[in-house]
Amino acid sequence: MLVRIRSKDGLFRLTLEASDDMSILIDKLLEVVPTAEPTTITFSNDPRGSEMAADSLRGNSLSDLGISHGHLLYATYKDREEAPEAPVVSNGHTANAVASSSTAASTSATPLATSKPWQNVVEAPVDQYWEARGGMIPRERDSKFCRHGPKAMCDYCMPLEPYDAKYQAEHSIKHISFHAYLKKLDVATNASKPAQTYIPPLEEPNYTVRVPCPSGQHPSWPAGICTKCQPSAITLQSQEYRMVDHVEFAHPQLIENLLSFWRSTGTQRYGFLLGHYEPYDVVPMGIKAVVEAIHEPPQEGEVDGVTLGVPWEDQARVESLAAACGLSIVGQIYTDLTPADPSFSDPEKAGKVLCKRHKDSFFLSSLEAQFAGQLQAANANPCKYSLSGKYGSKFVTCVLSGTEEGAIDVSAYQISEQGVGMVKSDMIEASVQPSTVRVKPASATRYVPEVFYRYKNEYKIEVKESAKPTFPVEYLLVTLTHGFPNAPNPRFLATTTPFPIENRPGLHDQSAEKLFSVLANGTLSSSKLLTSLSDWHLLSFLHSQDLLEKEDLESLCQIASGSHSEEELQAVVARPAVQNLLSLAEAHTEGSRGGKSVGGGGGGGSVSEPMGDYAADDYIPPEAMEGYQAPQSSAAPPPAPAPSRSRPPPADLPGAEEPDEFTYTGEDDDGMAYDDDDDDEGAGGDEGAGYGSDMFDDASSTLSAENGLQAASISGRPSGGGGGGGSASRSAPPPPAPAAAASVIACPHCTFENAPGSSDCDVCGLPLSG
Repeated sequence: MLVRIRSKDGLFRLTLEASDDMSILIDKLLEVVPTAEPTTITFSNDPRGSEMAADSLRGNSLSDLGISHGHLLYATYKDREEAPEAPVVSNGHTANAVASSSTAASTSATPLATSKPWQNVVEAPVDQYWEARGGMIPRERDSKFCRHGPKAMCDYCMPLEPYDAKYQAEHSIKHISFHAYLKKLDVATNASKPAQTYIPPLEEPNYTVRVPCPSGQHPSWPAGICTKCQPSAITLQSQEYRMVDHVEFAHPQLIENLLSFWRSTGTQRYGFLLGHYEPYDVVPMGIKAVVEAIHEPPQEGEVDGVTLGVPWEDQARVESLAAACGLSIVGQIYTDLTPADPSFSDPEKAGKVLCKRHKDSFFLSSLEAQFAGQLQAANANPCKYSLSGKYGSKFVTCVLSGTEEGAIDVSAYQISEQGVGMVKSDMIEASVQPSTVRVKPASATRYVPEVFYRYKNEYKIEVKESAKPTFPVEYLLVTLTHGFPNAPNPRFLATTTPFPIENRPGLHDQSAEKLFSVLANGTLSSSKLLTSLSDWHLLSFLHSQDLLEKEDLESLCQIASGSHSEEELQAVVARPAVQNLLSLAEAHTEGSRGGKSVGGGGGGGSVSEPMGDYAADDYIPPEAMEGYQAPQSSAAPPPAPAPSRSRPPPADLPGAEEPDEFTYTGEDDDGMAYDDDDDDEGAGGDEGAGYGSDMFDDASSTLSAENGLQAASISGRPSGGGGGGGSASRSAPPPPAPAAAASVIACPHCTFENAPGSSDCDVCGLPLSG
């Protein structure tokens, strides 16, 4: 048979047999091109891309490789004078070995065991789950059109492919799942090819100049460039698939903890989502990211954003602890909230937030999209269907912002593969307008290919327009659905977080005293101990203090985040290191209760700063404490503290402090409510999420990144308004006021107790009568 080979030196026709080894073809090519360096020869079925080293093909017959009569191969190679000065490998032997012995030169060629990048990839368990299944969409027998028996099948009841376009339109599925997309590609590219000639259907977008040039006919860029080394023009289009289809928060309190920071400070908050991936049956072959905890890295909250560094100093430790709990970083979440009425003078807008992200403004700003693209590029997804062994990312981005009704909702996104490729190629940057992305100009060190995007004009005609200098950010976004489970079963049982959240100095201060207080409260019973230990923030602090050995902490993590059986818990508690820790907690708590004054103002782990839930049998009356003296004053007792949204200590607990009268407690806020209706795909009871209208913020934020991933920040348009709770809520509290008389008027809006006869509140300014 005749095999054609096109190279930089011309087109060659070689006569071979179908049973010949690939080594014979390589030897005949070297006969007609004696100047070619054998170790640099590559073959491909396409004029550009998908090149495979010739040495890796040795040992396979031409028929096994799919080469038949008239087949055209594209060969690339370097000339001998261009090859690097290194021991030349020919047929698996070094040149010195060949020259030293004629016997070695006459031996048969030894194939090189060159593994391909996609062959040794270990994929995620959820990917392995779907690859083992066909993913067909079952359909029931149609009573109108099916005229066959119960065991037969026709076109009206046969299963559908997971990428069926009609099914996608009927169920309002905007993007098919990633594995459904893989099924679609495999049908088109690898349905009838033998395993030896398998070519992965995916290739990561690369918009940089190939250095060195495959042709080898000119100096490398920027000294020279040709059609073989320059990237092709880019036409932006909506991505057909998505790597993750749904984001599920294991418990609503995860979102409430983020919002509580804003309620107390009026500034934005950022956190990393810790969780795992599971199959999502609502979408054919779908994947969902289940969020079990939110870790808040060191950051500086601003009225209009957040400043943080990525990666942060403690990231490796947090990732190792998450792995011990069977979790990983699956995404990021941050707030972007502004009060609808910063002056708090309009009762109709009380408790509502502005809707800043909508179709007429933006959903993700260009700065946020660029930052999300950097994080997705840093968290690549292993994939055996890609030439490089990795493709895409399962890293998701969630934003807490206002809706058109003035409430708060979560929005979930990913950046498309085109967007991630443009970020990796350093060819886009943030624009002045948050809804547009700016294409960087070409320079001596940056080659920027042509970028186009299509849209329909006012006459409903599709127009192709150049993206230079800007293009809409929507071309880079992939939308995801989100929601909560109908019956929450979180991995961490302490959903109300009795232990302070990390990196909240001044608001939630973590300390060993508070750790001992929570643990001592849990030792009252096994169930309480398990609930106390089953807290991500407590485990993270415990890990940072090196109070336990690695094996003890790993066992504790497995109990706290996985199995909750009584036997396994007792086995872990029986460990000597854990017993010592619990003994220290009990001794510290007993010492604090016995030696501290029962009056307010105690610090550390004393009873004046209780943590968590206190059991009835854990209460010690004041009369029973050492050194107790009955009060001599005959003054009336102070008024009961105003109710607060946070968990207060029991009223009769000795040393319990009154909440600061200037602190916003959210008494009049409505509770968080969420529905089960998905706003995108109607995915059943666990879709969609909404929050009460009381959750508002006073900052508009966009995300920025400086110096790659080393410094990222959220910054953006100034809000023009003050903090969500007024300046008084975050100023230093005044000295405690004397006992208030019965005629003190409490504000129904902010709970501040005003002097008798006041008509307007001294803090929020709203009328006291309302």
